[in-house]
Amino acid sequence: MLQAKVELRDIEGFDAQALEVIQAVDANLEEVAKFVHAEAKNTEAFVNKTGNLRLSIKKRKSKFENGGYIVQASGKGKDKGYHAHLVEFGHVLIAWGHITGKRVAPHPFLRPALEKGIRKAVALFRGAVK
Repeated sequence: MLQAKVELRDIEGFDAQALEVIQAVDANLEEVAKFVHAEAKNTEAFVNKTGNLRLSIKKRKSKFENGGYIVQASGKGKDKGYHAHLVEFGHVLIAWGHITGKRVAPHPFLRPALEKGIRKAVALFRGAVK
């Protein structure tokens, strides 16, 4: 990742402007995260037998220093969404506890939603979408 460090001194009102820019960027990121969340939940990429996978798709604010948002589908044990990675990437078919040697095709739902979200983010940051 490319980084640049710039030190500005004695610029009147810079802190207020920087805070305004950070708030605008964060608002746009939240809008993009909401869009990605909705796209992933409303996709037709997978069959929704029980509804558990759709219910496991969540959006949350990141705890990392640089902020941002996280959209994920997950669960523990037999909770809702524990199988999200298997749907997203495909898996080997296991029937009655035995490996069959057959593969279940992937049905990506988060990656396409993210790709659409990236396009929306670019449009938002360029000012094309209000």
